[in-house]
Amino acid sequence: MRRPASTPPASEERDERPDGAGGPEATDDNAANEEFAALSSQSPTPDSQRMLTLFMDLGRFRSLRDPLASICEDLNLTPTQVHALVWLGHDGPMHVGVLAQRIGITKKTITGVVDRLAEMGTVERTRDTEDRRAVVARLTPSGTQLSERIARTMDAGVRQLLSLMAAEDRDALFGMLERILARLRARQAE
Repeated sequence: MRRPASTPPASEERDERPDGAGGPEATDDNAANEEFAALSSQSPTPDSQRMLTLFMDLGRFRSLRDPLASICEDLNLTPTQVHALVWLGHDGPMHVGVLAQRIGITKKTITGVVDRLAEMGTVERTRDTEDRRAVVARLTPSGTQLSERIARTMDAGVRQLLSLMAAEDRDALFGMLERILARLRARQAE
């Protein structure tokens, strides 16, 4: 199986090891968890409170949340199932443990999510060819169609949001996000 660049080799990451040990991503998670624990013990800053307030205010607008909510309702999917389909559609086949990390759920929870998506015929499980203990999730043809439909809906929502911004504001937003990502990648490489 050709492994996406974002998926670690099976020898480094095992999704269903009995001892629960992880590969390099577990190390990254541990460092991130330690940093988060240190930050969460500190008092909120005016900037962090302002950012949270802005995110909450954006979430109050139906036009920003309804496209995905309507897909969930129309297709009888949970938001977590939608996230799984989006990640698999975007990044391709991946170990279920990596998928759990991308969505922000536990490895135990991802098992049920993948089970239900497999029952719907949208995802299939396979064993990694290099490590038979590792489980890989991949979209089926109907899962690919569904993922593409979700992506089109998400794109329409983003276009609607971007239409509210002047071109220079969009460029500034893109620049900020790109710089944040570059700094996160540099930290991860350290």
